[in-house]
Amino acid sequence: MNRLLAIDSATDALSLALLDDRGCHSLHRVMPRQHQQLLFSLLDELLGDRKLPELDLRAIVYGRGPGSFTGLRIAVSAAQGLAFSLGIPVIGVSSLETQVRTFLRSESVTDSARILSCIDARIGQVYGQWFDYDGSSLSAAGEAFVAVPDAIELPGRDDVGPLTVFGVGSGFGFLEAMPEAIREQASCWPDVLPEARDMFTTAEQALEAGQLQAPRAAAPDYVQTRIGWKTLAEQGRLA
Repeated sequence: MNRLLAIDSATDALSLALLDDRGCHSLHRVMPRQHQQLLFSLLDELLGDRKLPELDLRAIVYGRGPGSFTGLRIAVSAAQGLAFSLGIPVIGVSSLETQVRTFLRSESVTDSARILSCIDARIGQVYGQWFDYDGSSLSAAGEAFVAVPDAIELPGRDDVGPLTVFGVGSGFGFLEAMPEAIREQASCWPDVLPEARDMFTTAEQALEAGQLQAPRAAAPDYVQTRIGWKTLAEQGRLA
């Protein structure tokens, strides 16, 4: 089996999960602005009597965002440090996609749906991305974006049948400012936050496709292109 450790700190939640021979184990805590102080103590709690070097992990999985700038840096840096020490690669997973998978698991959605995943960008804007769900598999229906709430558009469709629309994530605190089409059609879950245990499906798909990163190549996805981040490779630091 694939043994993986996952970290997401893109939102107010700090979420860790371990997939190993004992199954999937996770810790999820909503702790705004405490991620850096508490990440490794939470990791120790998650591991219990297990030692990371003895787990034979395939990769460290990190939430690449978008989300809190500081939170993303914490997840990337932690993933890099752990992966360097263990001599293994990393896998970056969209926090917006993870948020949708958390919603799908908790709400047991069985019908086809279009889902808008939104995270509050804290500047009167939201990070968002549309996804399509066919009752069993999830796929992106567009690129991740950052926008003011009233500029979000409901994507067009090829078919003309009825469509269930869901909105998930903290960005839906701005629901009243969103366009009428979204307000009228979407059933919203604004309290959903990405949970690390829901990163493993995407991470295992990446493993199967050989989409692994060297630790030095790990980088957050800020979406806002004006925000600068240099990978360790770009900084000229050692792999």
